Amino acid sequence: MQFIYGLSKSGISIVKYFNKKNASFDCWDDDIETRRNVKKIFKKIKFVKPTNNNLKKYSEIYLSPGISIYKSNIKKIKKNHLHRDLNLYWKNINNQKIIAITGTNGKSTTTKLIGDIFIKSNIKTFVGGNLGNSLLNSFLTTIKNTHHVIELSSFQLELIKNFNPSVSILLNLSKDHLDRYENFRHYINQKKKVFSKNKYGLNLISIDDNNSKTIYNDEKISNKISFSVNNSKADVYLKKNTIYDNYFFKRKKIIVKNISIDLAGDFNYQNILVAYIVSRIFKIQLNVFKNMVKNFVGLPHRYKIIEQNNKFVAINNSKATNIQSTCSSLKNLKNVILILGGRAKDNNFNQINKLANHIIKAYVYGESSKQITRQIKSKIKVSVFENLDQVIKTIFQEINNYTSKTTILFAPACTSYDQYKNFEERGIHFSKLIKKYKYIALK
Repeated sequence: MQFIYGLSKSGISIVKYFNKKNASFDCWDDDIETRRNVKKIFKKIKFVKPTNNNLKKYSEIYLSPGISIYKSNIKKIKKNHLHRDLNLYWKNINNQKIIAITGTNGKSTTTKLIGDIFIKSNIKTFVGGNLGNSLLNSFLTTIKNTHHVIELSSFQLELIKNFNPSVSILLNLSKDHLDRYENFRHYINQKKKVFSKNKYGLNLISIDDNNSKTIYNDEKISNKISFSVNNSKADVYLKKNTIYDNYFFKRKKIIVKNISIDLAGDFNYQNILVAYIVSRIFKIQLNVFKNMVKNFVGLPHRYKIIEQNNKFVAINNSKATNIQSTCSSLKNLKNVILILGGRAKDNNFNQINKLANHIIKAYVYGESSKQITRQIKSKIKVSVFENLDQVIKTIFQEINNYTSKTTILFAPACTSYDQYKNFEERGIHFSKLIKKYKYIALK
């Protein structure tokens, strides 16, 4: 008997999978509204509220990524009884080629870019995982995909064993999810589970940050390809729109000039570089790679320009749920009106002070507003609000005071869970508020 705990997208995909297999299972979600909505779709579904005692009767317990394995009624369960959707996905993989992507930032963009390149090359490809299309959806379709390009979070990787993708990719590592893990080392150890131990699997590892570089130097990891956007010692590196390939060729130069606006910013160079390497591994034509980089359409809420005119440009980067992602978003911008706030994962917001010369003013809201303000107010002018609606309205009331064109950057550096269900809902609300209040600035 199986139990599904958490009925988010991944949980629902497990429900569908078990229904398809006519398997018996119970399930639960702590949110009553979610249970009501699920009941409308699956009439015969059985809800059982999990307790310390009744969970022990299930042979397999499938946890949504949002459910911590350190939750009081979970941590007493033996680890070999606990699973994520990744465990069930991997169990059902046959001969498909798996490209697995993880890291702190840039996972979703990289996953979509590689997936688009494969699809454009007429390769039957499933693109999914943490970016929104649940892993098990790959088995709920009649399409027979030969390749899977998947984004994996640290939460999905926590409980996996003997994972051997065809290509494993680590983009970068910085402090994240410290509200969930004991320490940074604990978080890193989850990310390392992405690497293939199969002699045929390739492991692509960045050497751009010290944490990733340390992992690259780990002798236990074999079949490694290093990549970098600043280190010429890497097997493949990118500098000033030129890729230098010392792995597949002998110092071959590939010029990449025309880059989509959805891949703007230095932080996207890593994503482009990885897409190139994967294209080489699977012998995809170079012109397909270049054309996709030129015409790439990014995912919503990830550094997307949603409005611009002669007074301002508004960028929605609601996906920036950690401080490093916010800092990366800032580096290539000037005259920035920065919007921060939500529920903090980390308490080191003073990192933003290093980029104070990029920022005109910070508008801070939500649960962590006092903490953020306390750490940045000595370097950055700050205004504090209860919610995002107040923030956007005030920005447009004040924007005409600035003589130069401004960039309104929504890169919260926090999760959304204090006021929103997820970063998508938060990003949608931000976009609606920009459209609602922009008239004030245009008077």
